[in-house]
Amino acid sequence: MNARASLMVVGLGLAVVGCSIPKPPPTAPDEYDYKFEYKKTGEPLSVEGQSFTYTTTERVELGEEQIRDAQGRLVGSSRIYGNQQVARRGYQWDVYQGRQRIDVLSALHIARDQAFEEAFEERIVEIRENHANSMSVYEKGIKDNSGKRSTGMIVTGVGYGLAGGWAIVAAATKDDPLIPTGASTGIIIGGVIVGAIGTWIYQSALGGMRREAEKATAMANDKISSSDFPKLTTEDYLHDVARSYNKKLVAEAAPPPPPKDTKKKKKK
Repeated sequence: MNARASLMVVGLGLAVVGCSIPKPPPTAPDEYDYKFEYKKTGEPLSVEGQSFTYTTTERVELGEEQIRDAQGRLVGSSRIYGNQQVARRGYQWDVYQGRQRIDVLSALHIARDQAFEEAFEERIVEIRENHANSMSVYEKGIKDNSGKRSTGMIVTGVGYGLAGGWAIVAAATKDDPLIPTGASTGIIIGGVIVGAIGTWIYQSALGGMRREAEKATAMANDKISSSDFPKLTTEDYLHDVARSYNKKLVAEAAPPPPPKDTKKKKKK
């Protein structure tokens, strides 16, 4: 191995150790409050669905091609495929307050659905805890893997340094080698193997750091979504919520019953 190749070995080890730094620490909001997009107007709620047709491009079988030999005998066949516009049927539904289309979470909040209110409060508490703990998760993940990363850096440096350094010595003393060429090659290969092991340890530690950093970032960015309440955001459930809410509106709008006549009629 010549001097140029030796320097390349050392450079490879340094490049591996110097790359792939973990993500920066997450930034969570000081306080999290979900703001519903629509407020109560006193109008009834309704759920309306409709079917629609849409087209999509799909790869379909267009036909079959027969393959014949020079004598015209059938020896096989191949299928022919191509892109084709295909019509599909779709369905979607939406919630309305009066004639204003609103999102499902606003509808559940307007209706004061008890199951949703309880689940919503639990989710808010969970989100605030995630935000508060995101930095500690990040710091713990970096700390737990820092020792492993340092070990990997040392082992990588020793291995590639030995391989590259001995290769330089071997190249400089090739006319009068210090030890037999076979032994020098073994030392160089052994150094490369040790360096590769150190690289694996180092990259494994970085992988652990990245996973913990991504987890902490997800915790810091956690927020309310309709997908958090899969059982409470179906079409059937919203139908029931709307019917119950509309009954309350009718009851509230009904005039109060006339007062009862408590005066006793006088006998003639």
